[in-house]
Amino acid sequence: MAVQHRRGANRKPETQGSRLDSLMEKLSNLFMLVLVVAVTVGSVLVYKQIDKPLTKIMVGGEFNHMQRQELTDLVIQQIDGGFLSVDLNRLQLVLESHPWVDQVSIRRQWPSSLNVEVIEEVPIARWGEQGFLNRLGEELVIADNSKLSSLPVLRAQYGTSAEMMQHYQLLAELLLPTGLKLIELQRDNLGAWRVDTAAGIKLVLGRKQIGEKIKRLALVWDSGLSQQINKIETIDLRYPNGLAVAWKQGVLAGVFQTFESNTVSNVRG
Repeated sequence: MAVQHRRGANRKPETQGSRLDSLMEKLSNLFMLVLVVAVTVGSVLVYKQIDKPLTKIMVGGEFNHMQRQELTDLVIQQIDGGFLSVDLNRLQLVLESHPWVDQVSIRRQWPSSLNVEVIEEVPIARWGEQGFLNRLGEELVIADNSKLSSLPVLRAQYGTSAEMMQHYQLLAELLLPTGLKLIELQRDNLGAWRVDTAAGIKLVLGRKQIGEKIKRLALVWDSGLSQQINKIETIDLRYPNGLAVAWKQGVLAGVFQTFESNTVSNVRG
């Protein structure tokens, strides 16, 4: 005899407990949704309440070549939001693109102020007859340069201002043991270097191994050449293993002295 199976014969009857669990789960999901919406709406309202328009811009720093008001006006022009929404990274980039600004730090001050601290660029050297360079070799424009006449002069017929500044900083540091102060650095159209010092001594360096040549000079200088500082006119460092000294006119007439490998020889011309 065939047995007919009815659909749903094995389904368990839904109990009152399971219906209650299902209802609680739906209520829980609804509660979480309401809570998320409430938090989101509340956050937006709080953000809008805090993000008030900026009412005070304070620019600090020591300024010698630029005006504080100039920077304040620049900050105001770049403000693109309120206390929270203002883009501080963008504002910092804009300010640091100013030729006379070296570094900038910006912070918010509750409830609606912005503090901007600026470190001004410092002219390191003169660039030819009119220009000035900062530590990176970037050219600065200075209207009143009457107080900067004592800065060293860099002149180049070959290469960039950045390269000149790099070599100036290197040579100035390497010359420290000798006590010779660099007052002018020149590079001709062939790439050869020459240094004028405050003692009136000229250094002829050639084109290559500039740092090594100055180190060699420092060794010879410490070995006794420094005692002749007032008699020296030129020191030629283009020799592969030594240097040559030309004396001032009238000091040792006709004498051209070379220093090489710890020996000294006089060559009369």
